Amino acid sequence: MKIKLILSLLVLGLLSGMVLAQSAEYAIEDIEFEAISGKPLEVLIRVDAGEVTIEKSSVPEKGSVNLEYMAEKFKSKLEFDPKRNRLKISVSGKGWHTWSKWSDENNGSPAVIKVLLPSTVDIKMDVRLKAGEMTQYLGGLRITEFHLSNWAGEVDVSFDEPNPTTMVFFDVDLRAGEARFGSLGNAHFEKADINGGIGELEVDFTGDLIQKSQARVDMDIGEALIILPADVGTRLQIGGSFSFLSEKDIDSDFSKRNRYYYSNDYEEAEKKFAIKVTPGLGELQIDRE
Repeated sequence: MKIKLILSLLVLGLLSGMVLAQSAEYAIEDIEFEAISGKPLEVLIRVDAGEVTIEKSSVPEKGSVNLEYMAEKFKSKLEFDPKRNRLKISVSGKGWHTWSKWSDENNGSPAVIKVLLPSTVDIKMDVRLKAGEMTQYLGGLRITEFHLSNWAGEVDVSFDEPNPTTMVFFDVDLRAGEARFGSLGNAHFEKADINGGIGELEVDFTGDLIQKSQARVDMDIGEALIILPADVGTRLQIGGSFSFLSEKDIDSDFSKRNRYYYSNDYEEAEKKFAIKVTPGLGELQIDRE
């Protein structure tokens, strides 16, 4: 009996040690918050490396953050300031090498951040990820300003529902990697500026574009696919010093007059959309829905 008891205690001790070792590898933080009505919610996210997911909360007036990261490689700061109505999330490496390779087969992602945002308040977003994957399902959120920066990795941003308010500016700066932006018409932006850098870029402007919205899409090196809505009169300009280096495939719904390409229904269309595309070395494809 004593031997069995001792063995049992040893096994429990080993299991406890394993659990402690595992918990020491990954730190877990959670917060829930309720944004102040009548005041814009500021969302500031700074992540050196990892996976970031942002979407609408199932509870309209509340939000939450779940954060998991390798404690030995990263340090974090997670806080909500109710006075300023500001959410700040920071996951920074303890050395440059911690984010130079953001994932591997053995350890997976060094940080996983999931953010749920309330849909009852206006939101100003500023998200910066140095390396990793970013997924944002922003349909139905009241976003007035959107800023996104990604040095390297994969980006997927979509608006499956219309923005209930007007977005003053949609600003994206990508250095290298793959990026997709879906149903941007539903973002209800006044102006959009998308810098694709190096890699593959897909920008879909379909959805409920607001009247006289404007966009600029820039690509340095790589492939770019731009999808334009069929129910909006569109004026397209293709420019840039290195435009001649790109192979272009422009939808037959457009005809060129002087400096611009116009959709065939531009004159009679109720809604107008102006877009300038600056391609670089690579391929540019313009499709109409």
